[in-house]
Amino acid sequence: MLSTTYKTSGMKELEKALSELGKQAGFKALLGALRDSSKPILKAARNSAPSKSGALRKGIRTQTFRGKGKSDSVATLHMGFHRKTAWYGQILERGAKKHAIKAKPTRVKNKPGAALKIGDRYLSSVSHPGTSPKPMLTKSFQANYPQAIKILKQRLKERIITETIKKYGKGTRKAA
Repeated sequence: MLSTTYKTSGMKELEKALSELGKQAGFKALLGALRDSSKPILKAARNSAPSKSGALRKGIRTQTFRGKGKSDSVATLHMGFHRKTAWYGQILERGAKKHAIKAKPTRVKNKPGAALKIGDRYLSSVSHPGTSPKPMLTKSFQANYPQAIKILKQRLKERIITETIKKYGKGTRKAA
């Protein structure tokens, strides 16, 4: 996964409102807002991904979880490639240097020690030429994070109000 951290300003009131909701409700509101705000970046990344089989596009995913910090309302969102179905996405994203690929020791009929099958041939090693980077996640993030921050602020306000109503009822005005 790519690791980029951005801090936002002007959200002190929202953080205070999240804290007043309590750990469970505040965290629920924050996670939902994070998921909503990641959608434009996720959509752009999927649209820019090569789609020979469609596995790479489907394999670009987000994951949210409780973060570490001083506040109870800290969460982290990771966006990246599913490690089983789209593992090669990170190679495309960052590129690869020229390298040798060696066969694992095995016994193939009439070809002892050669386990790499390229077409109809069995080889003991190949020289990979490397690939240039095709940064679909990085470009999508850079192009869409201002929109994602706007969505985050709006959805966070909406979710705080919803969670406040659930917790205190409709007659309260504790939300941001």
